[in-house]
Amino acid sequence: MALDEVLTRRAGQGLSPPTLRFLRFKPDAALLGYHQEAERELRLDFCRRNGIEVNRRLTGGGALLFQSSALGWELIAPQGQGPFAGGFEAGLARICQAAARAYRRLGLEASFRPRNDIEVDGRKISGTGGFVLDNGALFQGTVLVKNEIERFLRALRVPVEKLKKREIESLMQRLAFVEDLIGPLDLADLKRAIADEFSQSLGLQLKPGGLSPDERQEVAQRLPYYQSDEWVHLKSGSRRGGGRVRPAWLRHILQTDQGNLRVVLWLDARGLRVQKALISGDFFAQPQRLVFDLEAALMGQKAKPEALHAVVLEFLRGADGELLGISPQEVAGAVAHAAARRELGRSFSEEEAAELFLVGLEPREMGGIRADWLLLPYCSKPLDCEYRFVADCAQCGECQFQPLYGLAHELGLRPVSIQSFEHLMENLRIISRQGGVFLGSCCEAFYCKHQREMEGSGARGVLVNLDSTTCYDLGKGMDAYRGRFDNQTEMNQGLIEKVARIMSPERAHA
Repeated sequence: MALDEVLTRRAGQGLSPPTLRFLRFKPDAALLGYHQEAERELRLDFCRRNGIEVNRRLTGGGALLFQSSALGWELIAPQGQGPFAGGFEAGLARICQAAARAYRRLGLEASFRPRNDIEVDGRKISGTGGFVLDNGALFQGTVLVKNEIERFLRALRVPVEKLKKREIESLMQRLAFVEDLIGPLDLADLKRAIADEFSQSLGLQLKPGGLSPDERQEVAQRLPYYQSDEWVHLKSGSRRGGGRVRPAWLRHILQTDQGNLRVVLWLDARGLRVQKALISGDFFAQPQRLVFDLEAALMGQKAKPEALHAVVLEFLRGADGELLGISPQEVAGAVAHAAARRELGRSFSEEEAAELFLVGLEPREMGGIRADWLLLPYCSKPLDCEYRFVADCAQCGECQFQPLYGLAHELGLRPVSIQSFEHLMENLRIISRQGGVFLGSCCEAFYCKHQREMEGSGARGVLVNLDSTTCYDLGKGMDAYRGRFDNQTEMNQGLIEKVARIMSPERAHA
């Protein structure tokens, strides 16, 4: 990471030559994208137990496990020159196409998939990303060589959550590994193919060389920072007295085709102005500091949705940069939605509000809308329950379903045990057609992954976060999708009841 910064900065200043660099990690390293939160994207306990180092890239995008078997490559040059002639976006496509041709030299039927993946038969074999710093540009890629998919999945929280509906059957439908396709590979051959193709396609004249004394000195100076918790946990939650993390209740998650964007706001003691803003996700931003400058622009602003919407639009429209593929209007809307959750403070504590996900509902509607359905996850039934895979409950009194079914009967809600994602969507479409409103429970990872699909159903409702380890924490998201998750989760019964009574005031009174 220190080398990336130093060589890119120096190339932009004309102090270091354009460079093609190859790299590997030993031991394995779980690497966050520049704008991501470590606790949210990585299973840090698993990484510690298994000797996997944790760090943060200077490039955006999603987290990855850089296995010791994988090969990385980087092209570094002044912005607008050499491989980046014509601008960063043009250079990105040109370099990816050259990398695909390099892989084809080895017998891999590789092709470039915009915006930044290289694939074989529709499966990703190489991810890429880049950044610009002090007029220097860096673009990097990885080549997945050895198939260690279970270790990959257990180290990262991201891959399962990023799967799309038609790609859910197996993670192997998304990823390809060199050894699975063409057998064992000498990495020297891979390096030679990349260097030769880059030389030919990009007009580079390459010769081997090490770091200069000045480069070594600067790297040594920057290394402590890139080894520090300050860097690894660059994107983290807000804390107050006693080091306690303040609940992220003023937040919004935006799913786009170019990545997920998460906005969290913390307010001052009076709740009137933004004290801190955090914008994170697996998106790419150019320049990389654009997001930090936007967060700074939000500090001190009135915590009103319309005011913050205007601030974000004004900043992004006047900024020399962009969040690639995410419009200023979308970013402004996400910030405004986060601020609108202040309305939840009328009925819930910050801790409670942080556990609520709204689908098709505005926060101000919470006290004036009536719930009709209660959707409960089958994974909260005991493993030995004969009704675990039935869309109903025997109400035997042996688990948490009994009191919630009793609550549903008291308030006139229709309870359903949701068996799979497809079963959920089937019920949401019914609820939408009937003009009803639902109350349900799921984990945050499930909500993040299926947000757009749930909202696209037209149904409106509230989801309460699960209060325990979920299928996504255990790397079993595909099992859960099919309705075959073999662990038991815990619902937040108290909060579900509170939401139900708020959304059924006349029934509760009766």
